[in-house]
Amino acid sequence: MRIYGGAKYLEKLGAEVKICAYHSGDDINGLDIERLGKVDWYKRTAPGFSWGKFWLDVKLIFLCRRLIKEFRPDVIHAHMYEGLGVGYVAKRLTFRNPPVVVDVQADLDEEFKNYNRKNFIARRIFVWLSRRLINRCNWLVVSSENVKPQMEKLYRHKDRISIVRDGIDLDLFKNIPRLTQEEQEKIEEIKKWSEGKKLLVYIGGLSDNKGVGELLEAFKNIKKLGFEESGALATEGKAELWKKNWKLLIGGFGNDEEKYQRYVDENNLKNSILFAGRVKYFSLPAYLALASAAIDPKNGNSTEGSGKLVNLMAAGCPIICFEKDFNRARLGEKGYYMQNFNDLSGILERLQTSEKIHYDMKELGEEKEAKKLFEIFSNLIKSK
Repeated sequence: MRIYGGAKYLEKLGAEVKICAYHSGDDINGLDIERLGKVDWYKRTAPGFSWGKFWLDVKLIFLCRRLIKEFRPDVIHAHMYEGLGVGYVAKRLTFRNPPVVVDVQADLDEEFKNYNRKNFIARRIFVWLSRRLINRCNWLVVSSENVKPQMEKLYRHKDRISIVRDGIDLDLFKNIPRLTQEEQEKIEEIKKWSEGKKLLVYIGGLSDNKGVGELLEAFKNIKKLGFEESGALATEGKAELWKKNWKLLIGGFGNDEEKYQRYVDENNLKNSILFAGRVKYFSLPAYLALASAAIDPKNGNSTEGSGKLVNLMAAGCPIICFEKDFNRARLGEKGYYMQNFNDLSGILERLQTSEKIHYDMKELGEEKEAKKLFEIFSNLIKSK
């Protein structure tokens, strides 16, 4: 989403953008995307390191090398550490010297802890390599205030670190794209499953580091509490949580998806928790329109910003998230904040209506953030 939004609005500002990408993913009308050829043996789409992906990065170096020679870019905008490695090596192989701007979300060591905790060998090799490569770039871009202090310890040019936040693609939510027949049918199935009850919606990666495992456990406990109160107190009219009839809709994919589905099956939660599968970016507004409230369950200890938060705001959802500076800066007093997952039941109890919330999004548009990037690129080009 971040790459798409940046490219779209950079082109509106007059830049010519060519995207060099892996073989997987959907091409988007209006964007010039060059991909690796078909790779049948690599099926992984979840984030995190894999040795197979390292081989794809080697292939990507040679694709980028060709494109640098043909396209002759003024700037290389690399995303994540693998993008930095690919872009830097590719430019050296062409004997050209366009400046490299790298866009990162956190220190690579933290990313390994989040996504590949058990891969000790790869972690030692690539964290060591990343801390040498990071100082080869000409400018460093981070997505949130939380990340900047951490990166200032690693990047020697502290005056060349800029915050470019995840902006809202307002066009997407103003002009909602038409769904395919298959997606329309899936939406109708969700509506039928919900039985008119309130939906708490999470759309994102399905892995423990995103907080999804803890969310499932918390929701199971809420439903269990609801059943107990319903049986014991229904005659007194005090079964508060059970009367609200919340259900949980989860959209996305990831490393722990099968584990979560087993958890739901083993705890007889199929009537309360539904996995919608992968949700395409351009279908996001239609799914968020189903939400009585949305949740970002990522633990407050992470330094990464949350790109999904701005989309939840654009959809007008009441948003439940952890109490941390990044979330507070976006939502202000309109957010519903947790210190831990024990707070979730009380928050759901307080959500009396499903009315949409009008957030202040004047300063959060994608175009404003793209202008920051455009200015960085322009200054680097002038100083060459």
